[in-house]
Amino acid sequence: MKIGKLGVAGGAVLLAVVLPGCSAEGASRTDDLKVSSPAFAEGAAIPKKFVCAEQGGQDVSPPLAWSGVPESARELAIVADDPDAPGGTYIHWIVTGVPVSATSVSEGRAEGKALPGSSGRAGYAGPCPPGGVHHYHFIVYALPGPITPSGDAKAVHQQIKDASISSGETVGTWGS
Repeated sequence: MKIGKLGVAGGAVLLAVVLPGCSAEGASRTDDLKVSSPAFAEGAAIPKKFVCAEQGGQDVSPPLAWSGVPESARELAIVADDPDAPGGTYIHWIVTGVPVSATSVSEGRAEGKALPGSSGRAGYAGPCPPGGVHHYHFIVYALPGPITPSGDAKAVHQQIKDASISSGETVGTWGS
């Protein structure tokens, strides 16, 4: 159970109680998806191969593996983002339409449709921080059906998050 402060109204503090398996909106949600990468350990440095060419990499997406997709899922989506980016969260990769039968993506490949990330181009854009160590979240979302993406990369990511019935992530780091 989580208790969160929603705000103050007329001097009274409003609290929200969220029970496990439920979101604040009341929809059922589980986060049993387990995501990992054979290329890097959770919280460890992402190998140079998977970062941008400007920083000596090959700009190729890392392999990912997952388990725990709910039976109610009809498709998966993958998002890689950097919440440490100077201008706010930077979306490095969005893939929708990944079949629920998939349990992994290979290095440099993801079955599904690549959408434009924050760079404006479709496909993976490897980590390329301007300075400091950044945390890169590779998130797999289980969706109840296809989404119709609209807007910029952040809007599409929000649509995916809002529609998801489950998600899981692994985090890698890159920078100096």
